[in-house]
Amino acid sequence: MEQLTLISRFGTHHLPIETDTTIVHLAKKHQVRWGYACERGNCAQCRTKVVEGSEFLNEITEAEKLRLRKAERAEGYRLGCQIKIVKQGRVELAHRPY
Repeated sequence: MEQLTLISRFGTHHLPIETDTTIVHLAKKHQVRWGYACERGNCAQCRTKVVEGSEFLNEITEAEKLRLRKAERAEGYRLGCQIKIVKQGRVELAHRPY
């Protein structure tokens, strides 16, 4: 079974894959502490490093293009409130706020 792995400073959590919902929403649903404030891509408190599985995620959103520097995006950083899993596969994400 494919799984989602969320890594935060509070531990590593293995969750079932759910498509078309944001990582912040999944973290809240499964009571995983994942920093966020606005859920619109403005605050970047949910800054996330894609460790594995970028091919299973949605494309970078306009909000991410506005908030994250091009160099950050090239290094695999996204915003948890904008990331959605769009197809089944192994995905590993790490919460990396500023």
